Amino acid sequence: MFRGYLIGGAVVVTDITEARRLYSMGFFGKFVNEDKVKLSEVNNVNSPLQLSIIEALYLVDKGILEVLDNDGNRLTRDDLVRVGRSTVNNFDQVYTIYRELRDGGFVVKSGLKFGSLFAVYERGPGIDHAPVLLHFIEPRRAVSALDITRAARLSHSVNKRFVLATQSEADGKIHYIAFEWWRA
Repeated sequence: MFRGYLIGGAVVVTDITEARRLYSMGFFGKFVNEDKVKLSEVNNVNSPLQLSIIEALYLVDKGILEVLDNDGNRLTRDDLVRVGRSTVNNFDQVYTIYRELRDGGFVVKSGLKFGSLFAVYERGPGIDHAPVLLHFIEPRRAVSALDITRAARLSHSVNKRFVLATQSEADGKIHYIAFEWWRA
């Protein structure tokens, strides 16, 4: 089992050997001061691995990671959920989306630099480009033509498909709507 420490709203794996192994298991986290580390470069990295609270909770749920506080006390799943809810908007829905995509075999990374929630890879950073940018729409929020146009133009400019995700009030499930460009 890997060990990480809660620091603010993130979890840091400080043991470099563990950090390398955990990253290699599915591109989890981001090495401090490194960007898009390829699997062939992992053994050259000498930085701790920073996991988002969403990634950390997923790994805890899978029985792969334990998280400790500054005093070395083990945090429970509920502790991590409380941290997530206090630091991430719509945490429950965002975590559900992350879990569904990861469980579906995708590599899910932050899409912040693309103005989206997640960039979704089929194989992983450094292996392929993320073919999908995922945008989350809060439940009960109407989707405007401007929302769709803005997301579509951005994703098209970086040659990616965009997907909207939201939680249905009727069944509580996350629903995904994919958009593609086509010429008439």
